[in-house]
Amino acid sequence: MKIIVANYRFFIAGGPERYMFNFMTAAQNRGIEIIPFSVQNARNVETKYCTYFAKPRADALMYSDTKRSLANLCGMFRAVVWNRDASTRLRRLIRDTKPDAVYILHEVNHLSPSIIRAAKKEGVRVVHRISDFFMFCARYDFLYENNICEACIHGNYEMAVRRRCVKGSRAATWLRILAMKLYQWNGVFKDVDIFVTPTAFTRRKLIEGGVPASKIVHIPTFVDCERVTPCYTQDKYFLFLGRVAEQKGTIYAIQAMNHLRDSEYILKITGVLSDTKEDLELKRYIETHHLENKIVFTGFLKGDALEHLISQAVCVVCPAIWYENMPNAVLEAYAHGKAVVASRIGSMDEIVEEGETGFLFTPKDSYELAEQLKRFIDDKNLSRYLGENARKKCETEYGEAIHMERVLTCLFY
Repeated sequence: MKIIVANYRFFIAGGPERYMFNFMTAAQNRGIEIIPFSVQNARNVETKYCTYFAKPRADALMYSDTKRSLANLCGMFRAVVWNRDASTRLRRLIRDTKPDAVYILHEVNHLSPSIIRAAKKEGVRVVHRISDFFMFCARYDFLYENNICEACIHGNYEMAVRRRCVKGSRAATWLRILAMKLYQWNGVFKDVDIFVTPTAFTRRKLIEGGVPASKIVHIPTFVDCERVTPCYTQDKYFLFLGRVAEQKGTIYAIQAMNHLRDSEYILKITGVLSDTKEDLELKRYIETHHLENKIVFTGFLKGDALEHLISQAVCVVCPAIWYENMPNAVLEAYAHGKAVVASRIGSMDEIVEEGETGFLFTPKDSYELAEQLKRFIDDKNLSRYLGENARKKCETEYGEAIHMERVLTCLFY
């Protein structure tokens, strides 16, 4: 059996790529041949299939600023709207390798949905995993000025144009909407045989947006629990695990520590502050409220250093303000035997069981978040009790075996 796994990155830049490489390893361990398809990039993991990868959308790395040359603008248009180069290369890869199915993880703005049509023209089954809301929102995250906005979910993008939702740019917004209108007109997403959503919440949003319920399967993300030895002891710190970003709600975790400034506990945040406007605001808040001793940025950790950081935390904090689609931070916390304190938004209340694997709080309410964290300070046994439940939930609901069985059923029907 052979599967082409298509994603616009073939290197780890976040949760979706971690899932991709974990899935590939798990499939190969089951005797399935995995064939990657992606975009050319110097950071890509080596593979013999790299010659099939699509051209990048600009001369420079596709994730950094690029000069406004005619070639780059044409490349941007090609990648965002309809990438014929990606389509042609995928069809060649399919003909040369003869896969049973194509498993698409993320293609928008780089490979483009042209690869869906390409696979169907070659008679190959297409399964598409959904990790954000790109099908209905020009920004992908249902946010406007850091508030939930679903104005475009039914296909009317007037509000997106008015608000310049894509990077604050009218041109960028129009380009994205042109692409979305094209997909409506040519019905490319109807070519997908099965959509896989990590959460039931995301499945409901797809149905609300017009995708037939019969074509959507809810399959939670998995984590390899066997590789992690849970730890039920803790040091005196809470952990914000993941990238620092507005939609992740980092500021509210920091504000919560202002309410807990008299405790011995601190907040550790993976990553570092950059010189972006958002990060400078975080730095300003920390300095203004004299929280330098309460907030610790650990830098970007991996391997044993990251494992140790998670294993010694009291709990993991997820103060997101957008519809998180089953963040890896929660699964990693559960695997390590750690409770999660999360915003009551989107899918989080189906992942975090109140009083069993963690606690929920009102989004953006840093005082309520602080109150939930204080429960761990007041009851030293609480972290262990919730952490043991979290580990059990991870083993029974988010294990590798059950995930792979269900996804492979979708792929090979």
